[in-house]
Amino acid sequence: MKNSNPQVSIIIPNYNGKIHLEECLKSLQTIEFDDYEIVFVDNASNDGSVEFIKENFPDVNILSLKWNYGFAEGCNLGVEKSRGEYIVFLNNDTKVDALWLKELVMAAEKNGDNHIYSSKVLFYDEPEKINTIGGIITPMGSGLDINFRKKDKNKYNKVRLVASPSGCSMLVKKSLFLGMGGFDKDYFAYLEDVDFGWRCWLNGHRTYYIPESIVYHKYGSTGGKIDTPFRVFNVQKNRLFNILKNFSLSNMIKGFFISLIFDLVRIFTFLVHGNFSLISAVLKGNYAFLKGIPYTLPKRKFIQKTRQMSDKEMKEMDLIASLNWCLKEYNRLGK
Repeated sequence: MKNSNPQVSIIIPNYNGKIHLEECLKSLQTIEFDDYEIVFVDNASNDGSVEFIKENFPDVNILSLKWNYGFAEGCNLGVEKSRGEYIVFLNNDTKVDALWLKELVMAAEKNGDNHIYSSKVLFYDEPEKINTIGGIITPMGSGLDINFRKKDKNKYNKVRLVASPSGCSMLVKKSLFLGMGGFDKDYFAYLEDVDFGWRCWLNGHRTYYIPESIVYHKYGSTGGKIDTPFRVFNVQKNRLFNILKNFSLSNMIKGFFISLIFDLVRIFTFLVHGNFSLISAVLKGNYAFLKGIPYTLPKRKFIQKTRQMSDKEMKEMDLIASLNWCLKEYNRLGK
């Protein structure tokens, strides 16, 4: 790991994740790959995470931030500190397979370093089930994990194209990441990987799912379960940003219309169950989006001006899901 010019920099963002760090970093010590460094980005944790790393993993490069920048900007700052040709983002609540990194790098060498590479992410507690193999874009600007909670089978062990990588474990060339502007720091957390993958597709870069690169993820352990005010707020805000930035005009209008119906249904459901904090989170997310429109419109102008792929082409490649497919998937997952 002591390499002045490593081929790969592993970026691990952290916020009060000390409980997960030993297992994650020990698994990295077993990987069949030597030419790498670890950049640990701490978002002002108060649980002793930094002290734990210094004492137990002295070879790890630490970027200790003065306040919580969130996943998106924290990762961006970690990339600035990195020295590798490639960067890999890895969640702190994971355990990696021995071939995890080698398979990602081999895929990049085979398919080209102007693309993104995403791992197979399995549930830590249920390793026979898939957490994600990458994402598909929904008409309302969010992303759905492909094959979420399905049993891992041989038919899922084929390399395929996906709309977005999983921020849990993804490899990208550093120059490409920086050239695309990195993660949008206005997202703070959630859907920044969907937005990044989406923008890359529009700019001529693909995302490949690499099934031999395996990660075990303690899903929801650091960011909270699905229905928390923090998550609902950020997903709400960020998916609306996605619609405004990345869809063509006609699909942008459709996306906002579908979102309105979607929100009304959710608010009614939260009301029935007495989840008033979640109703507030949706409304606050809408307000934050409206406040952010003046800053987002220039981003839209640039993305639409430089795009090399149409929404129609992305739909034909199954990168953007139909509304009917989304409804069936929500029904399958009991949402």
